[in-house]
Amino acid sequence: MATMHCEIITPEGHAFSGEAEMVVVPGMEGGLGVLPRHQPIVARLDAGEIRVRVGAAEWKAFATSDGYFSMQGERAIVLVEGAVPSDAIDVEAAQAKVDDARARIEQSEAGDESVNRFRADRDLEFAENLIRIAGR
Repeated sequence: MATMHCEIITPEGHAFSGEAEMVVVPGMEGGLGVLPRHQPIVARLDAGEIRVRVGAAEWKAFATSDGYFSMQGERAIVLVEGAVPSDAIDVEAAQAKVDDARARIEQSEAGDESVNRFRADRDLEFAENLIRIAGR
């Protein structure tokens, strides 16, 4: 089967880089699956699960934050704030992140202007997604 080069990139570096037969991303309008030679596309992504088929029966799954997806030629690029392989999710650490984000949101709602509410909301969404993906 034909392949494309796929990269999942976070500010910390590559979460994945390699050849893929298919990539499925959580688009804002629903799941989006692309195969090699797909028409060029740029899409905004929701927090969710990205799945990369690296072999006929082998998939790699990642819990990701929101971000962007681009398919150009034979290259699929995912840009996200965070991406964790589904088999490497630490549920206790993710729950601690949920608790921290909720505490910051409460501080913001109580009038603490030093709290970045946008960042707290995004952190909460990503941490809850980690727990959701780990439970699959």
